[in-house]
Amino acid sequence: MTGIRRSIVLLLAVLAVLIGVVGPAQASFASKTTALGATVTAITVAPPTNVSTRGTRCLATSGGWSGTPTTTLHAQASWSASATRGVTGYLLTAVFSDGTRYPLAQVAAPSTSASGDFDASYATQNIRITVTTLTSYGWTAESAVSGVIRC
Repeated sequence: MTGIRRSIVLLLAVLAVLIGVVGPAQASFASKTTALGATVTAITVAPPTNVSTRGTRCLATSGGWSGTPTTTLHAQASWSASATRGVTGYLLTAVFSDGTRYPLAQVAAPSTSASGDFDASYATQNIRITVTTLTSYGWTAESAVSGVIRC
């Protein structure tokens, strides 16, 4: 009797699967929604403009205790601020004549100038600078290179 019961249960299970697979779906959708319109605004980071090294000069000192005179390059840079929302500061980079780049300083916004003292021998290496806009969202934009730094 057990074999007959098993066969009937198996037959009913097979029929249930076949009816379930072959039968049409009985769902209906009555609610309607409209798609929401979204706008995306692109932000362009503006680089600083009017980068200048005007005011850069070499200063000779008497040498103090050693008596050996030294010359110091007092470099100054200025620029017009970037007209970009979210500016957090500016990065100044020295660009050597062979294309090598060296970060010089980072200043916080709204500063638009920086200065520093260096060995005067740098004045003979045709160094230029660039100023890069830094933003709170990580985007940057680099200015054109300045004129050559000279004493």
